[in-house]
Amino acid sequence: MKHIYTLLITALLAPAITTAQVTWDNFENERRVNYGFISGVLIPYNENPDQSGANTSQVAAQYIRNGVEQFDVILMQSAMASVTDYVNGTKTMSMDIWSPQAGVTVQITLENASLAQGPYPAGRHSEYQATTTVAEQWETLTFNLTGLPDGGVTADALNQLVLLIAIGTNTSDTYFIDNIRGPELANPPCEGVAVDPLILNDFECQQNVNFLFSHSGTNFERVMNPDQTINTSSHVASYVRNGAEATDVIIGRFPLGNLSLTPTSQITLDVWDPNAPTTVVLSLQTNDGDIIIAPEVTTTVSSEWQTLIFDVGDVFESEDISQFVILFDPGNTTSDNYFFDNLIVDLAGSTGTLTADVNLRVFPNPGNEVAFVAFELTQGSQASLMVTDLAGKTVYRSDLGHLSSGEHRFELPASQFPSGAYLYTLTVHHTPITGKFFVKH
Repeated sequence: MKHIYTLLITALLAPAITTAQVTWDNFENERRVNYGFISGVLIPYNENPDQSGANTSQVAAQYIRNGVEQFDVILMQSAMASVTDYVNGTKTMSMDIWSPQAGVTVQITLENASLAQGPYPAGRHSEYQATTTVAEQWETLTFNLTGLPDGGVTADALNQLVLLIAIGTNTSDTYFIDNIRGPELANPPCEGVAVDPLILNDFECQQNVNFLFSHSGTNFERVMNPDQTINTSSHVASYVRNGAEATDVIIGRFPLGNLSLTPTSQITLDVWDPNAPTTVVLSLQTNDGDIIIAPEVTTTVSSEWQTLIFDVGDVFESEDISQFVILFDPGNTTSDNYFFDNLIVDLAGSTGTLTADVNLRVFPNPGNEVAFVAFELTQGSQASLMVTDLAGKTVYRSDLGHLSSGEHRFELPASQFPSGAYLYTLTVHHTPITGKFFVKH
């Protein structure tokens, strides 16, 4: 009964309006939507210029308004659940904004993207507005309904949110936006997926590092994977190298301020290079930019995904690794469009050697109909084997029982796995040993 009374009291004290929204994009670890047409310039990976105020996030998107357009738009696309509660006001949408001036009107329009191809108001289900109240500091805007332009569009048939800043003007001011919170999504892409800190960023459900800056600016963004023949991820990073910079950089930061490694650690990065060979550098640095280690690897295939392996175990005892820098084709002035994905820490290294008595490998890699896990034990141990996809979903699990010392080999049913990248984990002596392999049918 105590639990029931608590619920009743909570209900009586609750306000009449509840936000109940979900984060569509915080430009860090929650990036749930795709972007369509943008009138102005949106730089999604930009360091927050004012972390002393209401928004302490490391990253906030910079938006430079297009002064030619009175109705300058940012299109965000994802299927929504019913927005009835947002129309009747029992739920609200919100967004953090840093505006150069107060009194700026910001509008959200919820649409059916297909129907909205026609002239206004076709397909525009509902409009909501808010107004900035302060200048040059962060504030949270809460949006209220202002109109229902197209009464023929139902509340459960919406898949596009249109954001308009300074509507009806021709200003070209610079704004910063963050923590866009919209209606619940119809199919939440990462629901139930646990955080895996070893997957630094897969541009989907595991986005555990923050990108702060790139010389490419707006040309570094999260996009749909254009080539899913080997890497089957839905989203990847697109990066157009800035040809004006000989040392063109992408700067990221580990949110916890450090990176834990072992003596055999490697960091892997999947890269799609249009013109191999290209040198790629992964520089691990202090927060001040001092280089701790900067291994480089060269791509070997063009217009196809491949995994680059960076040996970083030599600095496993360092407590100062707080920042990383990725450089494509350093020292040159090319401007190719690269794609990259799955920045992952492999504590065991490519051979799976984590302890002195285990030497693990998967072959062939990529596998096709079958792949084998082979390892050697110098002493007996209970063992288990698990395979997950890069979203963290388990696709294979086997309890291997107690294994004697010596060489062992087990078969993985690669024919049952869709083409793509997978992580394997062999647990022996109560120690997990991880690595990555590919399946290509």
